[in-house]
Amino acid sequence: MPGGHLATSIALSGIVYASTGSIDAASGCIAGGFLIDFDHYLDYLVFEKQWRQPGPISFLRYYFANCPKKVVLPLHSAELMALLFLVILWYPWPLLVGYWFGALMHLFFDVLVNGDHVLKKPIPFYAFTYRAMHRFATDKLLDVDFSSAGGRSPVREFFRWLPVVDDEEQQAFQRMSTTVEADPKI
Repeated sequence: MPGGHLATSIALSGIVYASTGSIDAASGCIAGGFLIDFDHYLDYLVFEKQWRQPGPISFLRYYFANCPKKVVLPLHSAELMALLFLVILWYPWPLLVGYWFGALMHLFFDVLVNGDHVLKKPIPFYAFTYRAMHRFATDKLLDVDFSSAGGRSPVREFFRWLPVVDDEEQQAFQRMSTTVEADPKI
């Protein structure tokens, strides 16, 4: 969730600044770790054709309610990361190096969190060519739970670490974990 990316980006940026003294590298970490998600907004406006409701609350509500039909996400791309890495080898500009490490951290956490909750194939999803082969269609790429709880409180959901679930889903999860804890054979 975006709030987790914001927190981890700030932490990485602080560590990079404390260890290198480079404002450029630290700024790059924020850009790569958090602002990389700008491509979600780009998808919202361009591919979802939501330019009539460009506000941040409408955007967050749309995404948290799992409404997108396409996930182009050009910045969430292994191909872009590889290209940037080659550029860094040739010209290690601190801002770009910071961006690359921030984006790498962002994608790592995306695979961990989204891989458990949203993505059908977590690692291939982050290859732009894989998404293009599936025409960027969410029904082919995502295993989305259309929870009625998602999108109700977009600002609060922004700062959550995990997706929102319905009360029914939460109760089922609690019953399942109680069963697992009670039966040591499971």
